[in-house]
Amino acid sequence: MNILNNTPFQVEALPSKGPENKTVLTVIVKGTFDFHPDEPATVALEQIPVAFGDEFYNNEDGGSIKFEADVAPFKPRTDIALVGRAYAPAGRSVPVIDVSLRVGHIRKAIRVVGNRRWADSTLLSSERPSDPKPFVTMDIVYERAFGGTDMEGGGFCSENLVGCGFIARKPKKGIEGMPLPNIEDPGNLIRSWKDHPKPVGFGFCSKAWMPRAGYIGTYDNKWRKERSPEPPEDFCFDYYNAAHPDLQAEGYLKGDEEVGLENLTPEGAIRFRLPGISVNCTVAKSFELTEGASSVPVTEEVNLNLDMLCLIPDEKRLYLVWRGLCPISDLDASEVGTVEVT
Repeated sequence: MNILNNTPFQVEALPSKGPENKTVLTVIVKGTFDFHPDEPATVALEQIPVAFGDEFYNNEDGGSIKFEADVAPFKPRTDIALVGRAYAPAGRSVPVIDVSLRVGHIRKAIRVVGNRRWADSTLLSSERPSDPKPFVTMDIVYERAFGGTDMEGGGFCSENLVGCGFIARKPKKGIEGMPLPNIEDPGNLIRSWKDHPKPVGFGFCSKAWMPRAGYIGTYDNKWRKERSPEPPEDFCFDYYNAAHPDLQAEGYLKGDEEVGLENLTPEGAIRFRLPGISVNCTVAKSFELTEGASSVPVTEEVNLNLDMLCLIPDEKRLYLVWRGLCPISDLDASEVGTVEVT
């Protein structure tokens, strides 16, 4: 297989199993762009390579995903993710700020709160959060969002295993001194230790967390006997959408949407547009109609969907991933001659 890349972007073509368990060639195009206020994003001189594995914030103990692998066979929607931090306005420390991300009609706001713990309030006969400590910047990672595991209480937050603040059962010694999350939903703030809100954030969600884990299907004895190594019948390709559920765009992004960032850069507010670039792909294949006969060349156009937008505000750049499927006869892709991208 030959890849003819007429773009400045990174291109990969991988045989895989697509929807309806059909054998396909997945074509992946990854483009990196610089962005500037009030302008369309421009092609970056340095292009980020296609990632074949997940990159974690803390490789020693796993932790949350910083960058998801790009090699999913197919995504039914566009993932929108942001890798960055919250910035206090004008660089002056604050106890609380709201930050927001907007891409086209999709908008997500989160509240970022300084470090705090549960404080015992004897007068009120109930616990209350301590006053948050002021901060200037705060990493927006799922470790700081609601979630985690309560080893003593015997429970965990299935939507975020690495977070903090989850309490399954109130311990006998009380909850005084236990940490609260720094990142919350402004419309569903934690008021009591019993509150179990949905975790919020802008980053990639782990494949082991719900709802992603719920799409992987049933791997049981029936699957081993009847379908292995094929995916189970109840596998759903929603599994490959890695963004927070609130940041998945139905019908895919067009690639020219306006982006708005609030308190996600030192400047405070930034507006710009995605580059508005379209990427085209053709796959040249050859078939032998009869044994020993000359091969017949066929060229197919492959529709590429823009199914990934990842913003990196601290570097003033972003990357886009286009993905398309071309039917092939088997996973060795022997009939594929040239994949051309323009």
